[in-house]
Amino acid sequence: MNSQNILEPSDPGKAQSDVADHDHPGRRQAPRIMQLEVALYIESLSAELRTMARASDLDALAYFLEMARIEASIQVERRANALDSDDNRGNPPSTEF
Repeated sequence: MNSQNILEPSDPGKAQSDVADHDHPGRRQAPRIMQLEVALYIESLSAELRTMARASDLDALAYFLEMARIEASIQVERRANALDSDDNRGNPPSTEF
């Protein structure tokens, strides 16, 4: 398994659509479509893990996994709305949220 951060481009020449993350110098911000995909995956995975935790009577862990699922769901909605608004304006998707 590659240890490279999935949000970092493997080829700096391909990072033209990425923008600098001003809160973390040296780190790139992922394009909105990638943010949406990652948030969807986290939402799904945290729901599965929450189910496992509940089945094992790990109530506190189930609670925190549910909070993670809810936050991921909020991020999915925000990124999907941002992509829709970009599409409706005829603009290419922005890389900043």
